[in-house]
Amino acid sequence: MVKRNVNFNPGPAALPLEVLQIVQGELLDYKGSGMSILESSHRAKEFETINDQTIALVRELFGLGTDYQVLFLGGGASTQFALVPMNFVGSGQMAAYVDTGEFASKALKECQTVAKAHVAFSSREEKYRRVPQMSEIKYPDTVAYLHMCSNNTIEGTQFWEFPIRARYRW
Repeated sequence: MVKRNVNFNPGPAALPLEVLQIVQGELLDYKGSGMSILESSHRAKEFETINDQTIALVRELFGLGTDYQVLFLGGGASTQFALVPMNFVGSGQMAAYVDTGEFASKALKECQTVAKAHVAFSSREEKYRRVPQMSEIKYPDTVAYLHMCSNNTIEGTQFWEFPIRARYRW
């Protein structure tokens, strides 16, 4: 076997060898379908089964009831930074952002391309070396949402508490 490296970077991660071997064995002929699942239609019964099982596992993992929809969206975090304000900031509204690191800053910047954004707190001038106390986060009551990135992996800061949800109209 070729030497295996382990990726500890954000994003993709190492998979157990046993999982990779299962995928390898099914790559050319997924469960007797005569084709790879990579070649299968998203409407094929094989794919639908995988999708349904994955949704069920996500529901179980997060304790979600049927009043929630599970969506699998491409694009990663950066795409979501634009999709959130596009979908949740209504006409005449704005979003509030707590700018405490690289990803919080990217989310704020993306929001500003599609909607109005209020900076509720920023530690940029402090080189993102701290997160605020809840009392330092200031924003109008009319914001569509408050965006907080729970941790800043580059500088090593992390929120240990979050504002009380009842304040928002979610």
